[in-house]
Amino acid sequence: MDRDVFVGRDHELGVLERHLADARATDGGLVLVDGEPGMGKTALGHELTRRARAAGMVTCWGACWEGEGAPAYRPWAQILRGLGAAPDRLLAPDGETRFRLFDEVVGLLRAAAAGDGMLVVLDDLHWADVPSMRLLQVLASEVAGCRLVVVGLYRTGEVYPHAELARVLRAIRRERSTTGMRLGGLLPGEVEQLATRTLDRPPTDALLRAVERRAEGNPLFVLELVRLAATPGAADRSLPADVREVIARRLDRMPEATRRVLRQASVLGREFSVSLLADVAGAPASDIVDLLEEAVAQDLVVAGDGHALRFAHALTQEVAYGELPGGERRQLHQRAAEAMEAGHRQDADLFLDALAHHLRQAATLGGAERALEATLRAARRANDQLAYEHAAFQYGQALELLPLLPRAPVTRHGLLLELARCQFRAGAVADAWTSCRAAADLGRTAGDVVAVAEAAVVIRGLRHDPVCEEIHALCREALTLLRGRDPVLEARLLGQLAVTASPFAGRAEPGLSERALVAAEATGDPDARLLALQARHADLLNPRYAHERLSLGERAVQLGRESGRHDYAVWGHTWRIDAFFELSRRVQLDTELAAFAGVVGHLREPLSLWRLTMIQASLAMLEGRYAEASALADQALAIGRRGGHQEADALHMVFLDHLAPQIGGSLEEVETYVRRFVRNGPFLARGWLASVLVNMGRLDEAAEVWASVVPHLDSFPPYADEWLINLTSSADLCIRLNRPELAPGLYAELLPFADRQAIGGAHTPSDGPVALYLGKLACVLEDWAAADTHLQMSLHLSAAMCSPPFEAMTRVEIARLLLARGLSAGIREADAHLEAAIQTANRLGMTPLAAEATGLLTGLRRGRSSPLSPREHEIAALVAEGLSNRLIATRLHLSERTVENHVRSIFNKLGFDSRARVAAWFASSRHRD
Repeated sequence: MDRDVFVGRDHELGVLERHLADARATDGGLVLVDGEPGMGKTALGHELTRRARAAGMVTCWGACWEGEGAPAYRPWAQILRGLGAAPDRLLAPDGETRFRLFDEVVGLLRAAAAGDGMLVVLDDLHWADVPSMRLLQVLASEVAGCRLVVVGLYRTGEVYPHAELARVLRAIRRERSTTGMRLGGLLPGEVEQLATRTLDRPPTDALLRAVERRAEGNPLFVLELVRLAATPGAADRSLPADVREVIARRLDRMPEATRRVLRQASVLGREFSVSLLADVAGAPASDIVDLLEEAVAQDLVVAGDGHALRFAHALTQEVAYGELPGGERRQLHQRAAEAMEAGHRQDADLFLDALAHHLRQAATLGGAERALEATLRAARRANDQLAYEHAAFQYGQALELLPLLPRAPVTRHGLLLELARCQFRAGAVADAWTSCRAAADLGRTAGDVVAVAEAAVVIRGLRHDPVCEEIHALCREALTLLRGRDPVLEARLLGQLAVTASPFAGRAEPGLSERALVAAEATGDPDARLLALQARHADLLNPRYAHERLSLGERAVQLGRESGRHDYAVWGHTWRIDAFFELSRRVQLDTELAAFAGVVGHLREPLSLWRLTMIQASLAMLEGRYAEASALADQALAIGRRGGHQEADALHMVFLDHLAPQIGGSLEEVETYVRRFVRNGPFLARGWLASVLVNMGRLDEAAEVWASVVPHLDSFPPYADEWLINLTSSADLCIRLNRPELAPGLYAELLPFADRQAIGGAHTPSDGPVALYLGKLACVLEDWAAADTHLQMSLHLSAAMCSPPFEAMTRVEIARLLLARGLSAGIREADAHLEAAIQTANRLGMTPLAAEATGLLTGLRRGRSSPLSPREHEIAALVAEGLSNRLIATRLHLSERTVENHVRSIFNKLGFDSRARVAAWFASSRHRD
């Protein structure tokens, strides 16, 4: 729809204007408007821009460029220029991450919107480069708290030039600040209004009916049909069936010379300069202007930015380009490249992507070497801009040129490795590994051992990814082939070999991580040293090595300082935070966390931001700040998904699995996820499912699942980071599913770590003090003195970690212990512990614990006037509920034999011989109370 002929869209504009009003009230947002080609998306954007300016808002417009010739971040460069900022802000200095770069751009937009608000329109997002969309994704997550509205316009159902584009667009749609809007056809009355304004008179009924039938409300189709019908001789021909055909007919009515120039212009894209078109056409610029006058008069071409011209609609350019025969098209691209090289030597980098595109299109005419050189320059520039997806695209294009160059200056496996590095930096791990494998295959064939070795160390920092096993195997092969030829590469391979060893597939060869560290230190190579430190850390994940991990963390932080690599320091701080948490050193943990937050704030890298937010969520849950913990976990999930972190969803479920039992929430979503995980994960993951089922109260199902795991408990690798958590979870299942025969072994394994917190990393929820589980197991074993010692330690450690929830849980267990011992002196103490636990649970919203403690306290106080002990009174209540001895044992964390002894004592004291009489007595005693 022409900017000067805008009709209808009252509802859509009303919605968009409400977004503008919300933004002025500091509640910004992103609106994604999609529609079929010709639906008037761009016209809607211009009308909204006019209204925003009238309201005093700052407005900026960025348009994506069709085809392969657009540089990375083109729409954002236009927006920065519109704000008076230099587009070279999008060139990141060495050592920066692109997420810090994105933050700087977001900060600039926030500042520009701080006054009366700001509208940013991004047109033709279906043609955007992936880095531009990644920047939009970050902006979408930040826009809610500022005076900024972003409107993105894109085609419905478009086949995107990059597959990653569709994935990023889906992620942007999931952001809370994002609203979708589908632009449909005009209403019949609006079609008539548009036709009237186009013709300067009302259309005939016959024409209007024909237009309505053919155009189906598509504004561009309406305009073009009406214009076509108004031209001389149109009545002699039937109306076209689709919008592309109508555009082709309008082009048919141009003078042949004008139509030829339009086809030549289409090679340059939707927007073009007269001077460049003159060079391509081989005609004076004045002649080109004369030839285009008719196209301008017929609204096929309009004025663009600066002195440029542009096709009025992208479809016009597409139709004109489609009319060119292949040979002529390649020749025109060649002329365009020659004109760019001749006319832009001083600012060649500005046109580098377009130059590379034109040279590639003309490569079969003999310029393949120049095309390759320009494409590699474009790839390196995109990499310098941290536009990794765009760099990967350019390296992919370079690979396609190689068959045209028998003596290419680069190898295919070398290009594949560069492609893999860019893919990995962009978060496309599976694609990166595919490129690495292809490079390794070619390296073997060519006898290039270094290529095989480098393919094994491109992907870093993964431990539980499916590709780790293949990377591990490639490392072994590369080490065999390398045979000491390259000490630095060999040190990196040793580190990678140790890091990628799966703890569930058997321990890596003894001493491997130590060898890797010695070799890396000898080379002095920072990359090799970090890989070796990671390998050594992976070898020392068992809780007995917590102090060694603190030392490794300090070495990684120091390596980061020496090399100026903040990402190295991230690893070191993370390891130290985990160890301090495990060792119950809260003061040191908080100090390290503050240092970690400072580094993360500098990098603004998603994985580190995700980990920081998850640690904050874990600490909030530890302290009983459940609403804040839940909000932080949701925020972390959004960050993790945005950054493509594969563990984000799994660890969010782990978080919910710990949160729900504490506050009485639902576990249905968690159960669904865990069942799916168990189907595809390691066998021992069934223990997780059993734990979920127990917390849902489905004890029989849980017992059946747990029974399949019990024979394999000793198989859980002690050097996996989940080892301690697995033990405490097993202890809990042992008690709650009444498997007392497992208690001695679990107690013995946990005893060396009595002073630790049960944690699988500070970014995961804590199971609390190990001493809590030792105390429960000791109760099962009826070792009352040991139970008392452990539970008192649990109380102390909970307080040391500032954890009221685990203090309250421990107090309930101390009360159970006192009741189990049956000593009258402990009754008052048990009462006090239960009273304190209830107060804490009610204050924090721990509904299940409050109910449990209240039930115990009620039974305790009733039992004081009863011939039964408090524990016997508690058991009598469960007998009255109809529970069997086994179920009572499970409920109270006792052995079944102990319950049998208590039931026998109840019979003797009351003079009864049946459970029914005990139930009747208990009911009457409650009635009397």
